[in-house]
Amino acid sequence: SGGAGDNPNRSGKRGANETIWVDWCIHFCALRFNILGTKLMIREHVGLIMYGAGAEVDADGKVTKQGEIESTLIVEVCGWTTHKLVSNAFSILAAEVYGYRVSMFYVSNTLDLTQRMSSGILGSCTPVHLNLEVWIAGIEQRLEKYANESYAVGGVGYFGRTGLYTTVDFINEYLNTTKHPSGPYFANFWKGYQVNDELIQAVSVSTFKNNKQFYPPAEVGCPNNTQGCLNHCSKSDACTARENMNPPKECLVVVMMYDYYDPGYLQAAMSNIHIPTYFCFIGYDATAEYALYAQKNNIPVLFYHYEPEPFHIKHAGLFDRVFLPRPIPERVVLATGTFGENGYGETTTNPVDVDFPSTKLTKYASNRLFSEDAGPIGTLISKFSLSELHMNDLIRKYISIVPDPNEPTAEFQAACQWLKENYAVWKLWLDRLPLCTFEKHIQYQVDGCDQYDNDTSAYRTILFSWVTPDPKNASLPYNCDGGLTEYPPPLKISRSCKWILADASRWSSWISTKPTCDSTFYEYNVSACDSASKRRVHYYWLLADPANATRSLECDLSSTTMLPEDVLVDCEYVPFSSPVFMVCAITSGVLIGVLVLAMVFVFVCRKAPIIKRSQFELLELMIFGGILVCLSAVMYAGEPTNVLCAARPLLVSSGFTTIFGALFVKSLRVYRVFMKSSMKRVKISTLMMVKVLSVFYVVDLIIIGVWFGADFPKPTMTREPAIEFRGEVERVACHSESFIFSALLMFWKAIVLALGIYISFLIRNVASDFQESIWIFSSSVMVLVGCLVILPLAYLVDMAAVPFYAFLAGSLLICTTVVMSLMLAPKVFRLHAVSTSSNSSKYPLSVPNRLSLVAPAKSVGDLGAKSNSSDQTSGMHQAEEEKGGKYS
Repeated sequence: SGGAGDNPNRSGKRGANETIWVDWCIHFCALRFNILGTKLMIREHVGLIMYGAGAEVDADGKVTKQGEIESTLIVEVCGWTTHKLVSNAFSILAAEVYGYRVSMFYVSNTLDLTQRMSSGILGSCTPVHLNLEVWIAGIEQRLEKYANESYAVGGVGYFGRTGLYTTVDFINEYLNTTKHPSGPYFANFWKGYQVNDELIQAVSVSTFKNNKQFYPPAEVGCPNNTQGCLNHCSKSDACTARENMNPPKECLVVVMMYDYYDPGYLQAAMSNIHIPTYFCFIGYDATAEYALYAQKNNIPVLFYHYEPEPFHIKHAGLFDRVFLPRPIPERVVLATGTFGENGYGETTTNPVDVDFPSTKLTKYASNRLFSEDAGPIGTLISKFSLSELHMNDLIRKYISIVPDPNEPTAEFQAACQWLKENYAVWKLWLDRLPLCTFEKHIQYQVDGCDQYDNDTSAYRTILFSWVTPDPKNASLPYNCDGGLTEYPPPLKISRSCKWILADASRWSSWISTKPTCDSTFYEYNVSACDSASKRRVHYYWLLADPANATRSLECDLSSTTMLPEDVLVDCEYVPFSSPVFMVCAITSGVLIGVLVLAMVFVFVCRKAPIIKRSQFELLELMIFGGILVCLSAVMYAGEPTNVLCAARPLLVSSGFTTIFGALFVKSLRVYRVFMKSSMKRVKISTLMMVKVLSVFYVVDLIIIGVWFGADFPKPTMTREPAIEFRGEVERVACHSESFIFSALLMFWKAIVLALGIYISFLIRNVASDFQESIWIFSSSVMVLVGCLVILPLAYLVDMAAVPFYAFLAGSLLICTTVVMSLMLAPKVFRLHAVSTSSNSSKYPLSVPNRLSLVAPAKSVGDLGAKSNSSDQTSGMHQAEEEKGGKYS
C-alpha cells in the first residue's frame, strides 16, 4: 500500500463497502517451524499486498513476482511511515544477521491483527507472525479476542501521541495584547475555546468551508450516518446549542483525517467539555496540506494529528499541541469508540472527556516465534527497542531520501543507513553469537573433483571458507564469535572425491592433527616384465613431499611406519628378452635346422631301398610335424596376444597330428599290403594314404574351429592376490571360459596315439624295413612321459613362469628330438650298413636276407604257417625292383 493516504486504522473499523474477497489461497509456514499447516482463503481490506521473499515490482510499484511466501517469516506492515521504518529495520536484522527469509504483508488496519496470528480463525484473514508497532489504545478488547496464540511482547520503545494541533503563529499572535487588547488568549489550551468568542471566530467553520480548495474534500473521510457525519462533517451538541442562540453564533472547526482514526475519541472529548465544534474529515494528505496552507497564509487552524510522524520532523517549530484536560487513565478507558449515536449534532453517549494519552506502541507476535524450534528470532523481538531519539533519527533519514526520484524504497534505505551507523544500539538486541565451529560455520569445496567422483588427479585440495563471511572481510566470520578463530588453510588429501564428500567427519580432524601413516596413505605400481621375468613392485606415497619422496605430506610419519621396500614378483609369462627364452629359441632353431637337413637328406636318398621302404613322403611329413612342435615351443613365450593364443594350440595340435598321423597311415599301408590273407595283388598309392591322413586334419580343424569360434582363448587380464606382498597383481593369460575344448583336443590326440600303437602292434612281425612298431611304441612312451610332465605343471602345480616355460619347452623339444631320432636314426644306420656291404655284393639282399624279411619261424610248422607271407614278401621284393616304386 503506497502513499500516506493509505495510513492504517489505529482503532475502529472500515465500512463494509470497503472490503473485498481475494480469490487466492496460500499455505504459510514460518522458517524452521510450521505456523498453521493449512490453506486459508484470504479476506482482507482494500490495499493489502503480500511481498514474498524475493518479490519484484515494476516501475509503477505493481508486483510482477510475488516471491516465496511458504517457509518465511511474515512481518505485518501498516501504511504509516514509522511502521514501515521499524518493520524494515527489524526485517534487515532478521534476514542478514540471523538468516531468516522474510515476507512483508501490507495491511490497512490492525483490528484483525491477533486473528491473523491465530490458527483458530474464522477463515477470513491471512496469517502473519509479527507486528512491531500496534497502537493499542481503545482496541485492547478487540485484540484480546484472538490472543490465545499471540501476545503483546512489550513496547517498541518510543511512544505514540495523538492530539489536537494548531500553528505556533496562531498561539503567539493571540498572546499579543497589543493586537488583542481583551487578551491574552491561550490558543494552545482548551478552556479558551469554551467561552472566548474571539478564539472561536478565529477558527470558524465558515472560513474552512469557504475554501473551495479543501472543501468539499476530494475523498470521503467520513460517510454520512457514520460517526455522526453529514456532508463530511459531524458536530458537538455544544455547537448545536451555540447555533441555536439568538442571534446564532458560529462554531469552530477541527480538520480531521478519517472517521476510523481513533474513532469518536476527539469528538466525544471536545463535546463533553462543551467546546462548540465541527469535525470535518478530509483525509490524511488533505489535512497535512491544509495545515501547511493555513500556516503559510497565517490562517488560524485546528487539526487532528499524531506523533511520531515525518510531518512534525519536517516542519518542526511550526505547529504545537492544544492541550485538553489531562488524560486520567480511569477516564481514558471509558472511551467507547463511538460518536453521533443520537444523531447529527446531538449529545453523545461516549463518556470520555480527557485528552489523548501517550500510547505505548506495542509489539505483537505469534507464540510460535518463541518456541525452541524457532531459533533466535524470539530473543530479537523481545529486545528490539527504539527510543524516540532513534525514531526521530530514522525519520530524518527517510525525509532526506524521499525527494530522490531514483529511490523507490526510501523506508528500506533509511532503515539500512540507520543500522549501519548505529551498531552500538542494535548489537544489544542480539544474543551473544555462538562459538565458531567447523560443523556449523565452516563450508568447504573440493578442488579437483569433477561431478562428484570422476576425478583422476593424484590428489584433491579441500578449500575452506566461512558459511557467512563478514561482508567487509571474508576472512572473518559474521554469525559466530570465538572458538574457531579462522578458517583452516587448504588441505591436500589423496582420498577419492566420493570418500571425501560422503562424510566430512572422516577427515575433519586431520585439519589440526595429521593422521598416523598407514597402508591407506601409500600405493604401489607394478612394472612390466624384465628380462629375468620379474616385475618390480614399487611403493610410493599418494601425496609425497616434493622435496623428499620418502615422506608424506598428509600423514605423520613415525619411525615404525615407513614405505615398504620394493618387491620382485614373478611374471606370468616369459618375455622374449629372457635368457631362458633365448636358450630355448636357439635350441629350437638348431633342432629345426637339423630337421630341415633331415628332410633334405630323406629327399636326396628317397630312391634308396631303405628310405623307399620307409615311404619317404610320409617320412617327410613326420619331420615337418617335428618342426611345427619346435615352433610351438617358441610360441609359448612372450606376452599373450591374440596371435600367440591362437598359434600355441594350433601348432602343437598340428605337429602332433602330423607326426603320429603320418606314422599311423604309414603303418596302415604296410598292414594292408602284408597282412592280407588272399594272394591278390593290391595297389596302395601315397595319395590314398594322404587322404586318410587328411581325415585327422579335418577332425583337428573341426575341434579347433569350433573352439576358436565359440570360446576363443583370448588374452585376459585378471587381478590376483600376490604371494610376495599384500596386494594384487594384474596377470594376463590366454583364457577360455570352458575347458571342454582343450579336453576334447587332448582326448582326440590320445585316440590318434592309440590308433598308431594298435596298428604298429598288428604289423610287429613284418620285416623292420617296412614296419616300425618298436619305434612307434617307444615314441608313444616318450609322448606319454612328456604328458606326465607337462599336464601336471599346467593344471596342478603353481609354478613361476620361467621354470614352467623351461619344463614345457624342454619337454616339447626333448620329446620331439627323441621321436625324430627313433624314426630317423635306425634308417640312417641301416642305410650306412647297406652302403658298406655294397662293395662285396652286387645285391644288397641275399637269399637268406629275403627269407629274413619275415620273422623266422620257431618250427617247421610255424614256417609252413607263414608260407603265404613269405611268398607275399618275395613278391614285394620283386615288385620293388619294378620301375615306379609302388607297392603291388
